[in-house]
Amino acid sequence: MIVPMYKYAFLVHAAQYPEFLKDLRKLGVVHIDKKVDEPSEEMQELMRHINETEQAIKKLDWFTGSPGDQPTGLKDGPGVFKRIREIEKEQEYVQHHRARLEKEESQLEPWGNFDWDNLQRLEAAGLEFRFFTCPAKKFQTQWQVDHYISLVDELKGNYFFVKIDRKGADVTAFSELPGVDQLFPPQNSLTAIREELATLQGKNKALHDELEQIALQDKEKLKEFRNGLRDQWAEMNALRQTGDHVEGKVRVIEGFVPETRKPELDAYLEEKGILSVANPPDPEVKSPILLKNNKFARVYEVIGNLYDLPNHREMDLVPFFAPFYMLFFGFCMGDAGYGLLILLGTTLAKRKMPAMKDILTLAQYLGLSTIIFGILTGTFFGISIFNFDIPALENFKKYLVDTDKLFILAIAMGVIQILFGMVVKVFNIKKQQGLKYALSTIGWLVLIIGSGAVMGLKKVGLIADPLATTLLYVVLGIAGVLILVLNNPKRNPLINIGAGLWDVYGMATGLLGDLLSYIRLFALGVSTAILGGVFNSLALNMKPDIPVLGPLVMIIILLIGHGITLFMACLGAFVHPIRLTFVEFYKNAGFTGGGKPYTPFEQHAAKN
Repeated sequence: MIVPMYKYAFLVHAAQYPEFLKDLRKLGVVHIDKKVDEPSEEMQELMRHINETEQAIKKLDWFTGSPGDQPTGLKDGPGVFKRIREIEKEQEYVQHHRARLEKEESQLEPWGNFDWDNLQRLEAAGLEFRFFTCPAKKFQTQWQVDHYISLVDELKGNYFFVKIDRKGADVTAFSELPGVDQLFPPQNSLTAIREELATLQGKNKALHDELEQIALQDKEKLKEFRNGLRDQWAEMNALRQTGDHVEGKVRVIEGFVPETRKPELDAYLEEKGILSVANPPDPEVKSPILLKNNKFARVYEVIGNLYDLPNHREMDLVPFFAPFYMLFFGFCMGDAGYGLLILLGTTLAKRKMPAMKDILTLAQYLGLSTIIFGILTGTFFGISIFNFDIPALENFKKYLVDTDKLFILAIAMGVIQILFGMVVKVFNIKKQQGLKYALSTIGWLVLIIGSGAVMGLKKVGLIADPLATTLLYVVLGIAGVLILVLNNPKRNPLINIGAGLWDVYGMATGLLGDLLSYIRLFALGVSTAILGGVFNSLALNMKPDIPVLGPLVMIIILLIGHGITLFMACLGAFVHPIRLTFVEFYKNAGFTGGGKPYTPFEQHAAKN
């Protein structure tokens, strides 16, 4: 759910204001209301510096290892940041220099290792050496008769050769022969280039090692520096949002405080004798969003945040889509063996990665759902119980969901989520505008559920045909009035009828398309089982009939095959339920979004 907010206005004497801001930051409960959106040039420069520091921290996060015996000698965060930037510039120089040398090495490689000084001495004696290349198929042996040519190398279907002439001889005609290209190798020896490359390689390793030591010894200093910069920016922003009154003697600042943190702030204000006004914000005022859900729904907030936060006037949809997302993931995976791996892996990982507790708990729920659906379909690592003719399993098989039932189940789950979304939409509209604006949605619910119930009762024989027809007309009549006449209480009924007819067309086509989208659950669930079975067959059929080698090959194929299947299945099972949630469910639930997160004015220096 969305935590209710209170809007505060604080009136503080100018002399007390710096101390008040300091205390407010320590409390960390007030989300300062923006009166001035455009940051000052100084704030923009500070934010650029914060982002650069953040990038440096992320760079250090890639390094792992053991700290060396030699300390880095960096005393504080600014020194750490400065040295990282220096190392980055040195690495950039090394990279560009190395790229140039490698290019020269590739140009000299066909000619081998020779001394240019010897060549220059021969040129001083009146000879001239020119370097040429030509495709092997176009090279003519007659050239070696007519000219002084020395073949040096053949590489990738090309001849590399040197033409020797007296100084000043014109070789234009020869260089214009078909396929002949004159080359101008770098005036350097291959040995010298490779020695310089080795030196650069050593320097690059030394820089890498230094970064690793900084990451292991000084990363916390850099984080403290980053947090200090954040505190500076937050204070500058608070001052920018502050208004001056009574000839500059009174400072006024406004902000939002969650209902759950209000007593804490009120106690401070009363203790310090600070004048303030607190009221629930006007519905038209955009309040920051703070979500508070139960233990189960809270871990699904990370999924909802991938799309958008709800605005301050609507409902938080996380608790409503969470059970569906869990079920849809299990449906798409549909293999008890894969679910067991996910559950065991995340359970073990939670002990070693407490910082990722919520995400790993979410993965545990998804693994549990996969196990449940795997049991329902009788699939374990691609092995289907339906393929075994075992008398002990016959009674169990009748409770399993086969392919035909799986298709029907996917459609049924789609119907349930779409209808549930429309029910949520009714309450969403009621909260924002009032129940009378939700009558059209109620009409669609009456039409779909009512007509479905009547036809279902008729099919099972609980009601006869005349009564069923009468009840169906009643349902159509009530739904028609709500959809076509009462869809907007502020409009003329005739205009409502026209708008309602257009709404009927849009809903009829939209609901059908939404419903067909849920077939993807069936397709993914079946494909996972089929792909797992394919790798099982490959492992059995491709293993050699050799006592030790055969089982080893089979195990390797199974590990690689099921690893690929697990990765692909997890990717599809993660993405497609998100699509069903954000497109089908959010649309039918009337989700608007656009909320801004609650970001209190707080002290970052004590946080990581």
